[in-house]
Amino acid sequence: MQTKQHSGRASKGSQLHLQNLVNNYPEYLNCLILSNSPSLRTYAAKHPKWVSPLVSDDYTEYQDRQFLEAIGFPKLSDKLADFWPQRGPVWDALATVEGKSGSQGVILLEAKSHIMELANPSYACKATGKSLDKIKNALTIVKRELKVKRKIDWLGEHYQYANRIAHLYFLDIVGQVPTWMVFLYFVGDVKQSGPSTVVEWTASLDKMQKALGLPGDHLLEQTIINVFAPVQISKG
Repeated sequence: MQTKQHSGRASKGSQLHLQNLVNNYPEYLNCLILSNSPSLRTYAAKHPKWVSPLVSDDYTEYQDRQFLEAIGFPKLSDKLADFWPQRGPVWDALATVEGKSGSQGVILLEAKSHIMELANPSYACKATGKSLDKIKNALTIVKRELKVKRKIDWLGEHYQYANRIAHLYFLDIVGQVPTWMVFLYFVGDVKQSGPSTVVEWTASLDKMQKALGLPGDHLLEQTIINVFAPVQISKG
């Protein structure tokens, strides 16, 4: 049986800053995300409700079936198992969003505070056997739908970003759940030697997009949100 990822209180880095935002400044985070996504503003009837990482839940982060349960869609567990093997992404943060039509949407969030986290050989896919075959098949489908050339490697140093995009595709397209993928980049994390300006981040993000072969206009473009937050605002 899969288990929850009990992270506990972080001591540094993007995990600490994100825990502070979600628990101490959720409306700042909501405004930051909504102001950067016309499609989410059009959809949402209310501000997002964060379900992880919550102090009341020991800052737990979720993956696999547990992440689907956390966002209220356990019925998609079998489809996820067909799409992706166990030990999938551990989500930095999750939120639900009530839509104007009465439907429920979802926000998946990945946070970074250091540029080296964008392209890191240690993050390359380490799956083997049938698990690797399933991942390759899923990424092939996603690349085809996003008009990315099949030969471009999504299993290497940019695999972490690629598998998040794959799960966005799974929920939004396969599961038919209105979903947004937020990439949150912290600015000014001196302790982690992180970027001190947004410009430093964007230069590296442009390089990553090019390496992944993502076109400027693709199927999921309107549901991917890049936001930047100063470390100072997230202090607990």
